[in-house]
Amino acid sequence: MSLLEGGFEKYDLDIRGVRIPKFSIEEDDRIKLGLPEDCNNVDVIKKLCQEKLKALRASLPKEEFDKYIERVKYEVEILDELSYIDYILLVWYVINFCIKNNIPTGMGRGSAAGSLVLYLVGITQIDPIKHELFFERFVSKARARKQEYNGEVFLDGSLMADVDLDICFYDRQKVLKHLEEKFVNKTSKILTLNTLQGKAVIKDCGKVVGGHPEDVMNVVTSTIPTKYGAVKDIFESYEEVEVFRNFCDENLDVFKIACNLRTLIRNKSIHASAILLSYDTLEKTCPVELDSKGGSVVSSYDANWVSMFTVKLDVLGLRGVSVVDQTIKKVNETHSLDLTPKKIVDELISEDNTWKYLQDLKMRHGLFHIEADTAFNVCKKVRPSNIEQLSAVLALARPGAIDYTEEYCDAVNNDQQKSVHELFDNILETSGGVCLYQEQMMKMSNQIGFTLDEAEILRRIVGKKKVNEVKKWKKKISKKIKENNLGENVGEILWKILEDSANYSFNKSHSISYAALSAVTVYLKFNYTKEFYLSLLEMTKHEQNPLEEISKIQRELEFFGLKLLRPNITKSQNGFSIEGDAIRYGLESIRGVSETTLEKLKTFKTDNPDLSGMNRYQIFMAMKEAGINIGVLSGLIQAGAFEEGSGRDESRTKMVYQAQIWNVLTDKEKRLVLKYGKKFDNQLGKKMLDYLTTTNGENGKPLMKPSRLETIKKKSVKYKTIFETNISNEKLANWYYENHLLGYTSSEKLTDIFGPRVGRRADLMNIRNVKAANENDNVTFVGCVMEKPAKRKSRNGNDYLMMHLCDEKDEIKVFAFNTKRENKIEKYCKDKKGHFPKEGDIIIVDGQTKDGEVVFVERLSKQEDVIYKKLSEVK
Repeated sequence: MSLLEGGFEKYDLDIRGVRIPKFSIEEDDRIKLGLPEDCNNVDVIKKLCQEKLKALRASLPKEEFDKYIERVKYEVEILDELSYIDYILLVWYVINFCIKNNIPTGMGRGSAAGSLVLYLVGITQIDPIKHELFFERFVSKARARKQEYNGEVFLDGSLMADVDLDICFYDRQKVLKHLEEKFVNKTSKILTLNTLQGKAVIKDCGKVVGGHPEDVMNVVTSTIPTKYGAVKDIFESYEEVEVFRNFCDENLDVFKIACNLRTLIRNKSIHASAILLSYDTLEKTCPVELDSKGGSVVSSYDANWVSMFTVKLDVLGLRGVSVVDQTIKKVNETHSLDLTPKKIVDELISEDNTWKYLQDLKMRHGLFHIEADTAFNVCKKVRPSNIEQLSAVLALARPGAIDYTEEYCDAVNNDQQKSVHELFDNILETSGGVCLYQEQMMKMSNQIGFTLDEAEILRRIVGKKKVNEVKKWKKKISKKIKENNLGENVGEILWKILEDSANYSFNKSHSISYAALSAVTVYLKFNYTKEFYLSLLEMTKHEQNPLEEISKIQRELEFFGLKLLRPNITKSQNGFSIEGDAIRYGLESIRGVSETTLEKLKTFKTDNPDLSGMNRYQIFMAMKEAGINIGVLSGLIQAGAFEEGSGRDESRTKMVYQAQIWNVLTDKEKRLVLKYGKKFDNQLGKKMLDYLTTTNGENGKPLMKPSRLETIKKKSVKYKTIFETNISNEKLANWYYENHLLGYTSSEKLTDIFGPRVGRRADLMNIRNVKAANENDNVTFVGCVMEKPAKRKSRNGNDYLMMHLCDEKDEIKVFAFNTKRENKIEKYCKDKKGHFPKEGDIIIVDGQTKDGEVVFVERLSKQEDVIYKKLSEVK
């Protein structure tokens, strides 16, 4: 019996295309624009454009302004003809909500920045005419399709224009909540399906089917190549990579099962930024489910499917937008200015010559996009001196395109641009003779006689490698060239450029938009450094590894002569704060301090505003009365929160030990310690406890029963072990605890700790000095392992180990290569038990510098010091 016979109804999706959810602009917006009640959405778009054009008219010569008028008329006409006006107005509605509610948005993203209409209505902030961006890259009349059914318009979702929005990270949820309230039961999150493929499928099969350990499979998967950012299929890798093929031949079951499993769904998750907006209610649109927490509705179709019949709106909470906004707010308040991102891009970057900061860039943290390794390395080579060149940095810092970095640098820095053909040289001039952008591909096609609409179709066909269509277009190109008498070789040159650049060319609309935001972060970082870093520090609590981010920021602060002051129980606010010419660490960022603890600390600070007159036991008692447990108290002590400004300069290890003994005492015993502590210099040790057990009180009995002394000793024996171990190496203990609790160390340096010990303090370098050393210099330095070392194979088949080390100044990659003469990995990288270094280990490295960024190991030694950080470590 079929499912239908068993009672299930046939479910017909009846997919005809996308219908834009119906809505009208709010009354106050209509009145503000001076529009009548019976206005339609085209009227609204035109009026919004006119308002911006009025401002432009005053600043542009008539000839230039006429270009804007001509372009906007053309765009509105096309948008109306294709029935996209409602969609544009829907996106404007979201942006307008953000403006009304002081929610920062990005400067633009994707091909949308190519539309003048979107710029004029305020959806983007990049002038497409000024930067030669094409509307046809966003909307192509020749590509878009629609159909009418029963008087309703349906848009082809696979070819529909797409506007993605960057929203302040902090406020994204406000936007989503408003859309849920505006479009009741018509919005949901979107499902994503993750498949088994590439490295993941062979790795899992190797572990499960073949029984190979993780490190072996890591070496195997490292042989699978990546091209243009995509991991090659295991079939292709088997044909092309001998090392991988040998493994598969020796593990045939592993390879066969991996081949059968590839492309199957591994798991499902939720799209990071996109939501769907439906014309009908969800139950009439698509099946839905609840997320894993049971609180949010999620489509049961993935993004590709839902975009066929609903609006897929990408609302990305972008950290860069938030950092810029927070910094500008602080600067405007502190310096009584009126900065905006657009004002910085349009005026201040040139006035300040912001580009000078990128000529020898060292401190990259927080610079939007530039801080990523690849973009940073490209930026150092290009040394951009305008927004076009910074845009090129972002476009070059991608698989495939990066191979043209040297060619681009020769053109812009050494005036050595290669000529492709005189017909195209002026088009490629801004990108150093490299066809870096999709818009350039379109312009070149336009140059030989195609319309921009046709050029966009050609770009897509070549990019998607549609073989049948390619043949047709080759003929069309030949015909155009003959018609326009352009020379026989022009077609071959154009086609070669189109085919080559299809693998790496980038969307200039997106690149320029993000380059503008990058430039804003450069301006703010180097002009308002303190406010910029404060915004970055505030953002760390939303990062996956907050303390690691704090560590990176602190290293850079020193470069600018700024200090990150350690937390202080009375001076610190919950969050980070500016204190004079420094930044004070926030209590909420100390590891182990929860929101509940913050409330209790607030009570403690209110009741005890000045700790300078209190001894340690009075502090312990006040903490207990505020409800702070011993674990949090110990952490605050080890973080140094009771030192600066409280009149204390004593051993943290000892103070923690005293607090732990104190915690073992009864309330009555604690009162006795407070009463008699001064007699013993407030040292809660054997002398005081002996005194309490041998001295009678007013009732003629010992102040404390002798049996209690044994109980206290028994309960505190592990604390004593920790104390005796850590106090013998207290500088290292402080270093460990500060890094563990705060993400950085404010009191100790590894060179100071280990230099005297190895008898060569003068030779032991910090990592910043190592990176400043000359090529092939012999260096000796000490560093902490940041993550699990990775064992891999080089292109010539040699094993190597890569480690990421850091100290208080900087971080660096270290490589140990095996050679035919010496197995350095086994000889120097394993400890006496045969283990590789793990995260948190401290290593002294002897090696040679390479490229100013890495060190090749000659020998290394792991430091075997034991520091106890928790009770469970004591055996």
